[in-house]
Amino acid sequence: MNCEELRTLVGAEPNSTNPDVIAHIESCAECARYRQELQAMDRLIYRALAVDAPTETIASEPKRKQSPARTWRMAASMLITVLIGAMSLWLLTPRESFAAEAIAHVKHEQFSLVRTSETVDDKELEAVLAASRLRLKAGAAKVSYAQSCPFRGQRVPHLVVQTEQGPVTALVVTDAPTQPRERIDEQGFQGEIIPAPRGVIVVLGQNVPVDAVAKTLLSALEY
Repeated sequence: MNCEELRTLVGAEPNSTNPDVIAHIESCAECARYRQELQAMDRLIYRALAVDAPTETIASEPKRKQSPARTWRMAASMLITVLIGAMSLWLLTPRESFAAEAIAHVKHEQFSLVRTSETVDDKELEAVLAASRLRLKAGAAKVSYAQSCPFRGQRVPHLVVQTEQGPVTALVVTDAPTQPRERIDEQGFQGEIIPAPRGVIVVLGQNVPVDAVAKTLLSALEY
């Protein structure tokens, strides 16, 4: 089971005990975190739906029958309030840093970080980029690996570019908040998070300069 298949299954049933799901999340930290977030949301929504609308009037007053419309309005109002609070808590929960998540993703596909003279088929590369409404100028880079991968709740082009010094990974995250340029140097990886016309580009290498690849992608990617 790959990451895409797992997310489709877990998206429909976060608490699935399918043996393939269990086996995958034991070896994939990113998918395990995705499942945990969905399970947390499920619990919050369940608690919100479990809130009962008021059904009693003041004891000293004669009982008056509430109209169904009024009861539903009260229930809906309470449900919306609880859901807004639940979503706020979920969004404010501390999450792993952008850099750490990128490194975790690259480690999951470590097999792609190899020196090679082979490059991916032009049509294959074009299809991966087109899924994110991107194009790469012909001949701009020697791309040896290209996949559309799940990352932070979206699918992003995951490229490996061959350089004279070695392979460099690039994650083109088009749906990400604007942020200043950020250097990365952790867990044996060096690189940068670079602002782009849409979102950011994360470039990572292991003892390999990444500046040239970053510059090439910024100038050669068409948004």
